[in-house]
Amino acid sequence: MINQQDTITKNNENNENNENNENNENNENNENNENNENNENNENNENNENNENNENNNLIFLLKNQLRESNEKIIQTKIQSEKEIISLYKRVNKDIEHCRKFSLEKLLKDFFPIIDNIERALNLIEQSQSKETFLNIINKLKDINNSLKKCFMIFNITKIDDVNVSFDPSIHQAVSIHYTDEIKSNKIITVMQPGYMLHNIRLLRPAMVIVSKKKT
Repeated sequence: MINQQDTITKNNENNENNENNENNENNENNENNENNENNENNENNENNENNENNENNNLIFLLKNQLRESNEKIIQTKIQSEKEIISLYKRVNKDIEHCRKFSLEKLLKDFFPIIDNIERALNLIEQSQSKETFLNIINKLKDINNSLKKCFMIFNITKIDDVNVSFDPSIHQAVSIHYTDEIKSNKIITVMQPGYMLHNIRLLRPAMVIVSKKKT
């Protein structure tokens, strides 16, 4: 009887131990599952953080590129604006200089008939036999002529009255042809009316000339 009770007791103990072992295993499994879940959650969280960091990095990179492009555009715009300002400044200065040089063109042209008449009068008086009578007039006319020439020098006006030079259609106007074998063809023999240049650039009036030409 005692043996039977001992056996029952042992069986109960074994059952209890088995239950405890099973519970321990279950607990351990639960803990492992929980740990796995935690690890998985941690991994997911870490992946999410990495993804978020990547997105932030991409956004930062994009913003930096946009900022760099904007700065480059601003610099290019500034350079272009400076070039346009410099070009405008040069063009305005050129226009001002052009106006300064040639603004008196019409006024100066009105002086030419005066000079022509004075020179004609001087030529007639100097050819006269009674020079003493016209001496004072000659001196006064010469003074006027010299004053006008000085004025022309101030305005950089050049007289075109050279003879024995080649005919140049850009500054000469032929009014007659003199046929001769003594002088080479296309030479200025006589200046009937002098011409004038302004700043050695602009022709104010061509010289009226007689041009030589070979007879044969």
